[in-house]
Amino acid sequence: MCAPEGRNPCVVLSGVLHDPYTGKELPYSYRRASRIQTDHVVALGAAWRAGAWAWTPERRLHFANDLDVLLATDKRTNQDKSSKTPDRWRPPRTAYWCEYGRRWTGIRTRYALTVSPPEKGAVRELLDTCG
Repeated sequence: MCAPEGRNPCVVLSGVLHDPYTGKELPYSYRRASRIQTDHVVALGAAWRAGAWAWTPERRLHFANDLDVLLATDKRTNQDKSSKTPDRWRPPRTAYWCEYGRRWTGIRTRYALTVSPPEKGAVRELLDTCG
């Protein structure tokens, strides 16, 4: 459900989010605290360590707000992931491993971020689940 409010032409008032990491259905209400957070599929800290430290402030801001990098997910799962890479964290729902591996690889490629040998091995395992 959406309604005009203030400067925003549309504010989401309520709904249900399907979290791909966990498979959970997460209710959302504009006026109540939510279990939903926005995850950076390639975390900002991981991007920094992989080369974003050399970017201009404008490029870092673009990365941080790139909708292809962002994913709405469960608060606890996002906190567990933190700035970990696939060799240290994977979505708890194995049915999402393929898509997570594809997204992570695509983001790293598009932004020319380095990939360590442990990350590469972990991503291969994720991509091996693709049909």
